[in-house]
Amino acid sequence: MIIDCHYHLDTEMVPLANLVQSMDQHGIDRMALIARLQPPLADSFLLTGIIAPLLKSIIHNEKHPLIGIARKGYGDVVRPGGVVSLAGRSYRLFPQPDNEAVSKACAQYPGRFYGWITINPKGGSDPVAEVQRWVRSPGMIGVKAHPYWYDFPVSMLVDAAGLCQENNKPMIIHLGLEANGDFRLLPEKFPRLKVIYCHAGVPYPNPVCAYAREKKNVFVDLSSSGYVNARAALKAVNAAGADKCLFGSDGPYYHCRANMFDFGFFKEMIESLGLSESDRRKIYSENFLRIIEA
Repeated sequence: MIIDCHYHLDTEMVPLANLVQSMDQHGIDRMALIARLQPPLADSFLLTGIIAPLLKSIIHNEKHPLIGIARKGYGDVVRPGGVVSLAGRSYRLFPQPDNEAVSKACAQYPGRFYGWITINPKGGSDPVAEVQRWVRSPGMIGVKAHPYWYDFPVSMLVDAAGLCQENNKPMIIHLGLEANGDFRLLPEKFPRLKVIYCHAGVPYPNPVCAYAREKKNVFVDLSSSGYVNARAALKAVNAAGADKCLFGSDGPYYHCRANMFDFGFFKEMIESLGLSESDRRKIYSENFLRIIEA
C-alpha cells in the first residue's frame, strides 16, 4: 500500500476526478489532502531548474559554507501582508484555507482520501474553533499548520496542539525560521502529540531528523521535489530512521501536466534509496497508519 501524506487540493490545477485517475495510474492507494494556501502556482524553470536544486544542495548540509545564505533566501520568500514571492511571481495567501473543500472530497471518495484541517493563527478564523469545527468530520485526521508562509511563531499553535493531543490527532507542520521554526516547542510541551515536520524538516533538516530519532512522537515527511531529492531523502532516513519517515508529494506542484499529477518522481526517489522491503513499507504507508490509528 502507498499513502501520500501531503497533497494540496487545488482542483483548478488537477480536478478531483483527474486526481483519482492519477492515483490509480501510479498505484497510490490513499492520500491525505491539505487545503490549498494560494491560487495555482505557475510552472517556472527558474524555480524548479535553478533555485530549488541550489537550495537542496545547500540546506541539507549544516556545514555548507553557504547555509546562512540559503536560509536567508528561504526566508525572503515570505513578504509582508500575507504574500509569498517565488521566482519573481507573487501570490497572496488565503487567510483561511478551505477546509470544507477537503472535507467534501473525503466524503465523495471515502477510503481514498484523508483530510488535514489547515489552520492559520494570523488568519480570519480562530484556530481552535476551526479544529473543533472539522475534527469529527469523516476522514479528517489531524491539523496542518504553515508557520513558514503564514509567518507566525510556533508558539501560536499551542492551543491547537493541546486540542490535538486531547483528541489524539497528529499535526503536520512546515517550519519557518527562528521562532517560526521552533521544532522542539510542541513535542516538549505535549509529549503525547504526534508531530510530522514537512520536507525532511527544512529549513533545519539535520537537527530536525536527529530530533525525530530521539523523540517517540516526532516524524518527517519526504515530500516536495522543491525541497527533497534522493540524496536528501536518504540522509533523512539514515538520520531519523525509516520508522520516522513518511511518503508524500506536496502535489500538485511541479509535476502537474494537462490537469493530471505525475507521482512518478516520488516513487522513483523512494525506490532508488536501496532500502529493504520492510523499510519501504514503513515509509510508504505503515508509519502513517500508525500515526493516525494509534
